[in-house]
Amino acid sequence: MNQPEIPYAIAGRPAPTGNDLDRLLPAKVGGYARAPIQPPGKGMPIYAEYWRGAATVFVELGICDDAAEARSALETARAETGGECIEGKEISCLRVVNGDGAFVAWTRGRYYFSAHAKGGEGDLDEFVRGFPY
Repeated sequence: MNQPEIPYAIAGRPAPTGNDLDRLLPAKVGGYARAPIQPPGKGMPIYAEYWRGAATVFVELGICDDAAEARSALETARAETGGECIEGKEISCLRVVNGDGAFVAWTRGRYYFSAHAKGGEGDLDEFVRGFPY
C-alpha cells in the first residue's frame, strides 16, 4: 500500500541546521514578513507571527535535543488538533483544516515546526510553500 506523501514538498527542502533564529525563521517568507524574534529561555519554543496584509500565520519552532523530542512535540500537536501523522523517512508531518483555520506541523531531525493560518488553507498553503525548511 502506498504511503501518503509529505505535503508541500517539505521532504525535498534543505534540512535546517544551527540555532540562528533569523535563519531558521526568516524575516520574510514569500509575501509574508515578521517582526524581530525575542529569544526564548533555554528549552522553550520560539514563536513568530508573519503578516501579509490582513493574513497572518503563527509559527512555532522547537529546537529539540534530538529527533525523538521533536517527534514528541508533533505528537502533542496531533493530540491537540486531532490530525493524523504522515510518517516519512526522516520527516513526520500532520495537516489539519477545520473551523479554527489550517494547521501544519512537521519535524526535520531535531527541529519541530508548525504553522497556523486562521484565514484558512489558502493562506497556509502560500506561506508553507515559501518556507525554506
